[in-house]
Amino acid sequence: MASSKGTKKIAIGCQGGGMHAAFEVGVLTEILTDCGKGKFEVAGVSGTSAGALCAMMAWYGLAPKKGKPGSTGEAITILNDFWDHFVAKTLGETALNWLTYGSLRIEETEIPLLGINAPIFGLNPRGAFYKLFADALPHLGVRKRYYDLEEMLAKACPDFDAIDWENVNTRVLIGASEVVNGLETVFDSNVNKKPELLNEGMQDDDYWHQQLRLTLSGVAASGTLPAFREAQRIGKGFYWDGLYSQNPPVREFFAGVEKKETPDELWIIRINPQQWPEQPKTNAEYIDRENELMGNLSLHKELDFILAVNKWMTKHGGKFAEEFKEVTVRTIKMKQKTADELRYSSKFDRSKEFMDQLRDEGRQVARAWLDRWPKVDCYPKDAAYP
Repeated sequence: MASSKGTKKIAIGCQGGGMHAAFEVGVLTEILTDCGKGKFEVAGVSGTSAGALCAMMAWYGLAPKKGKPGSTGEAITILNDFWDHFVAKTLGETALNWLTYGSLRIEETEIPLLGINAPIFGLNPRGAFYKLFADALPHLGVRKRYYDLEEMLAKACPDFDAIDWENVNTRVLIGASEVVNGLETVFDSNVNKKPELLNEGMQDDDYWHQQLRLTLSGVAASGTLPAFREAQRIGKGFYWDGLYSQNPPVREFFAGVEKKETPDELWIIRINPQQWPEQPKTNAEYIDRENELMGNLSLHKELDFILAVNKWMTKHGGKFAEEFKEVTVRTIKMKQKTADELRYSSKFDRSKEFMDQLRDEGRQVARAWLDRWPKVDCYPKDAAYP
């Protein structure tokens, strides 16, 4: 993974968005393919929620283990195999998918004129009935790795404890939210390499932001939606989905990093559309758009600050320009028709047909984009549809 002179160093950010992240699987597959051909170096990858699962699988394949180097080919295989097991495969899983996704689809249907939704059911992940329901799933033909995120990650990353941290060249950032103290949290592979970077968020500086060592539990925390999974406990903290803080985390790729280590470009794989075709009108559309804005607006604050630093370097130069590098930010997004038709409920559709459709589109979009790169638009212009 060592870059030759003149090779661009790329950092990739994967947004969260449930099964819509299957689009990112296709995009990452094509990016890793071109990286393997030496067109650029993947210096870092980050993600939140389902985007964190994509980022983690790609990074794990690239990471060297004791006596075994990582590779782009391995990363592609691990990433796609993970998502092949993430979808509903058995009859029991297909029925469970229909129950969850189908119920959300029904809830999106309003009673005409009255604007009332009929809630189907809701289970508290901490409640006794939920635990009984989970205990019954294996007897119904549902694999444990289908509903248990920690089991799924352990199966996908069996050699995590054998990672050769000293020779890890690609950085990964996983976003999560600490619930009790309200801390923006990043599980950062650089902390595993340099323990002195550990920031547990209780110091005078960066109190509301913390960087912790990367663990599989941290990745599970990033995908913990409170309506479906009990808060992930790590040490003294309790963690939920990173959608509430960074979607995905990118600031750490640039803040406190030496100029020579800073990526030349940041590519955001966007699965939450920046725009809508019209104003939301129904309760279902309100929920959908609220979820998208929640993830997009936090990201824009970080991206806009990168652009501000670029302008300061141009305007002030001198020592400022000596310490920082101008960074090009770009967006890769799904087709407009697809983005307009997807809804909040489809983020929970774990059917193979739906996943394959989005994964194939991701590969098609990325292939066309990569064949034009670097002659493609930049952020913020490319975040929107024409």
